[in-house]
Amino acid sequence: MGKKRICVVGGGPAGVFVLRALQCLDEDTFEVKCFERHDRIGGQWNSTGREEIEDDRMEPHSAMYHDLLINTPKESLEFPEFIFPDNDPELTGFPSFPDRLYILKHLDFFCEKHNLLKYIQFKSWVHQVRSYESPESTHKFQVAIRDLKSKDSNTEETFDYVIVASGHFERPNYVTCPGQETFPGTIIHSKHFIDAKRFKGLRVLAVGSSKSADEISLQLLMCGASRVTISYRHGPLPVNLPSGIDQRPLLRSIEGSTVYFSDESKDSYDAIVYCTGYMHDFPFMEDRLKLRTTNRLVVPLYKQIVFPTCPQLFYIGMEFPVYTFPLFWLQGHLCAKIITGEIELPDEAKMWEEIRKSEEEEKSICDSFGKVTWQSNYLNEISSITGQQKVDTREIIIEALKAKSEDMITWKQKEFMSSFKNGTCEI
Repeated sequence: MGKKRICVVGGGPAGVFVLRALQCLDEDTFEVKCFERHDRIGGQWNSTGREEIEDDRMEPHSAMYHDLLINTPKESLEFPEFIFPDNDPELTGFPSFPDRLYILKHLDFFCEKHNLLKYIQFKSWVHQVRSYESPESTHKFQVAIRDLKSKDSNTEETFDYVIVASGHFERPNYVTCPGQETFPGTIIHSKHFIDAKRFKGLRVLAVGSSKSADEISLQLLMCGASRVTISYRHGPLPVNLPSGIDQRPLLRSIEGSTVYFSDESKDSYDAIVYCTGYMHDFPFMEDRLKLRTTNRLVVPLYKQIVFPTCPQLFYIGMEFPVYTFPLFWLQGHLCAKIITGEIELPDEAKMWEEIRKSEEEEKSICDSFGKVTWQSNYLNEISSITGQQKVDTREIIIEALKAKSEDMITWKQKEFMSSFKNGTCEI
């Protein structure tokens, strides 16, 4: 009898930390293979600084822009096997809020330390995953891979399990406004923002009330935009905004350079940046295997990872990201426990029952602090059932949110202490 084969789609942080978790599996029983579209690990952290369509005709993969500092303390990215060193001479930005390259460097070091690159096949684009029943009546996946180095080489491989770790910040959620075609200035999605310096001296409208809207608005102001307006849909950002940034309700229509808002006010702008988020999009998945959700805390997956109608299929990190790296790592361990049979899954009906219960709980969450509490409790549950150390850093995250609401300009200068310095190791 051959080895059970596991396919991991994506070599960003989700894929990397899942690979580390899967190293607990018996290599004589399981074979793990990861496919990554680019020529290195990193995902969003591996930004090329380009906004044009890439060679494989897909959207540029990273939404990160020049001069970006991370939007959560690096101490909230830690878990027992991934701890940032103290007094690092290569630290960039502020101690708790370094830039993209600093995080990417430590992802590289983590992969090297744990010998993870041996599992990853680079420049390999998974363009189709479909499921079927084998002659032995076991569930299998046929995975089609395109070799982007040769561009005309396609292969197919069979796997027993598929773990989708490709993220959900690939396809922009493009929106339009009546009269938008008359606007004479620049209109872009935040994914194509790239560099705030090109908006120097301009009047800019940022549409959206997410993290990207406030981060980009501040970056625009710091880089010389004459003024910035944030246009919100559900309510104003709960932060003290600096002079030069104001908030308006959602835009209603556009006539030339004039934008009309839903409160009947209007103003003129030179550029519009749609900070409207991303679509959960998995074009490579067979239709019946596609996860269909929006950016919410509870996604229609059992324990936030198992596809109920096909329990050999897992999705990693698809929920609203209060946590990222530790969440990926714990979800990877949960995958491993399920694959080995150490954790037995309930039947499909019971999985859906638990999902619906979580969806009802989500309805009572009304602010960012509630989201932190919910996802922290979820991680503690996964730690408990997988036997892994807790990675709950809610105190750090909440303290950071409070600092941001008090002073949007200086909050990233605040320093936080690691929760894991007495843990197993540092990267």
